[in-house]
Amino acid sequence: MVYRKGKEIILEDVESKNKIPVTIVMHDSKQGFLAEDKETGDWIWYREPENKDNGWDGPYYKVVKK
Repeated sequence: MVYRKGKEIILEDVESKNKIPVTIVMHDSKQGFLAEDKETGDWIWYREPENKDNGWDGPYYKVVKK
């Protein structure tokens, strides 16, 4: 799946199941999602479970709504 800048998605924390609505700034298969948190306006890296293999620390998120 291609995640383009400006696309709005919902990410879910793998451990806590907390859902976060975000707007994609950038997606990288090795780093995860750089996205803007809709509530705070902060840009944050959201790591996917696959990113653990590249040495990135958690928490990890998965896409629940595209």
